[in-house]
Amino acid sequence: MAKAKILIVEDERIVGEDIKKTLKKSGYFVSGIVTSGENAIKSVQDNMPDLVLMDIWLQGDMDGIEAAKQIHDHYNIPIVFLISCGDTETLNRVKKVELYGYVNKPFEQRELVTNIKMALCKHWIDKKLERSEEYFKQRFSKSRSMLESTLSALSSAIEIRDSYTTGHQARVAQLACAIAQEMNFKEDDINGIRLAALIHDIGKINVPAEILSKPGQLNNAEFNMIKSHPQIGCEILKGIEFPWPIADIVLQHHERLNGSGYPKGLRASNICLEAKILAVADVVEAMSSPRPYRQAHSINATLKEISTNKGVLYEPYVAETCQRLFEKQGFKFR
Repeated sequence: MAKAKILIVEDERIVGEDIKKTLKKSGYFVSGIVTSGENAIKSVQDNMPDLVLMDIWLQGDMDGIEAAKQIHDHYNIPIVFLISCGDTETLNRVKKVELYGYVNKPFEQRELVTNIKMALCKHWIDKKLERSEEYFKQRFSKSRSMLESTLSALSSAIEIRDSYTTGHQARVAQLACAIAQEMNFKEDDINGIRLAALIHDIGKINVPAEILSKPGQLNNAEFNMIKSHPQIGCEILKGIEFPWPIADIVLQHHERLNGSGYPKGLRASNICLEAKILAVADVVEAMSSPRPYRQAHSINATLKEISTNKGVLYEPYVAETCQRLFEKQGFKFR
């Protein structure tokens, strides 16, 4: 195993030489002895030691605490301070910085070596944790990207079967996210709503294309088949481990406050808030877009539907937020 390289920063050269002898006896390699903060930084740049023993009072304009901060911030090298015993003010300053510990002078060899070992060990653990955290961040980011690509492909697959609803899910996602943002949802939760909206009609993949694009009114059997799509969508999605309740949002997006929705006939408090947001966004986009059996409604007529039925079918605060987006903030579907 390679010896750890240690830089000694000590304003008294003689004391530095004594520390060097102690470290060499303990199996460490001393990369240098310097007497000022400026030279300490230069020596770190040139030699990149594994640890710095840093005296507080140094020659030159920079004290040890300032030099230690710069070294740690720029090079992430552990620092062990050397402080005079009984210097309470300096000790308090060191504790605020706390870059892997300190040793009171005069010190015993075992005390110095123990502190160095502890600092090196702590730094090794910190680096391992940083790498692990970065690794999992990268894996999570990659997994999320793959997940979004998969869901986008599923969304496209659904809309290929019904040209009238092309872009419907994406536009519902735009409005649902805008509502959630206006309601001060956290960014991560908004992302969950966006993904749920992008595939909220995934269950329609089980509905024959001729029913989806039928120009006339649906009969009871056909409408019941349409009404099954939230349940089918939930069944498709529930086996995927999302960090958000995607399957539940999809299942509940046609439920209504008064229990008149489907597929479960859930009421008010039994419907999750994300599904209530999606419900309003879904109705607004659907009404304001053309369908095989009708022309598109104006946005004013659409918002009137939401306003008239807020508290009955739609969550009042969600409905009001949606109206405000269109009427006060000029929201438009892209």
